[in-house]
Amino acid sequence: MSAPAKPRRTADDEGKEERKNARRIAVITGVWACVGTLITAASAVTIAVINAPDAVRNVVGENIAVTHTATATVTATVTATVTAGAEATSTPAGSTPADPGTATPLASRDAVGVAGCRTPDGYGNDWGDRSVAVAGSDEQLTAVTCRVNEAGAVTGHLDYVVPQNATRFTARVGIDRVSPNTSAQVRFSVLDLSDHVLAQQVATYTNAPEITVPVSGIQRIRLRMTVIKSSGVTSANYFRVAWMNASYR
Repeated sequence: MSAPAKPRRTADDEGKEERKNARRIAVITGVWACVGTLITAASAVTIAVINAPDAVRNVVGENIAVTHTATATVTATVTATVTAGAEATSTPAGSTPADPGTATPLASRDAVGVAGCRTPDGYGNDWGDRSVAVAGSDEQLTAVTCRVNEAGAVTGHLDYVVPQNATRFTARVGIDRVSPNTSAQVRFSVLDLSDHVLAQQVATYTNAPEITVPVSGIQRIRLRMTVIKSSGVTSANYFRVAWMNASYR
């Protein structure tokens, strides 16, 4: 007697089996996708910790400790989004940082307030830019200059804004050596907004001193020139005062 024949699978049975297989594949695919996402996230956090540990600490607070081997140990449940390679510091909007390594000389056009070199009666000349040589030297220096061709207490000034990160102002002061008048004496002063003298030097035809002024925390400075001796000054026997290589550092 032969064994009974096995019933053939119906179309419904085959459909159920295919749906089960599809669900198994979907679950496995989802698991691998989650694992891949976790690995990618861990890699991003590791890169961020290596590149900017302080930035990571700022995001997650004191619950993260960054070691010298660039590993992060989280001691509490923290949710944070960290961008790899993010900058740890930024420049506030509207600020004007100064590069400590640069020393581009200031020009008359950079001034935010100007009074030409004039007598109390208002006679005189305006400031301008030119190269000068001083104190017997042939070296040409970039300068903000003003021609004095009137006798008396001639004075003038230029105001400059201090860049946010500048720490000092430097300049050389003197009288252009091509000036016909060689007997003048001039006081060069640097003042703050309260008209307080921060530094000053007296220059002559043969003496061109340096001025260095700390400017941290100062918003604006005034460069003032005052003639203290002007024997024989005329329109033909003039002299030219100069702020040379005036710059912030």
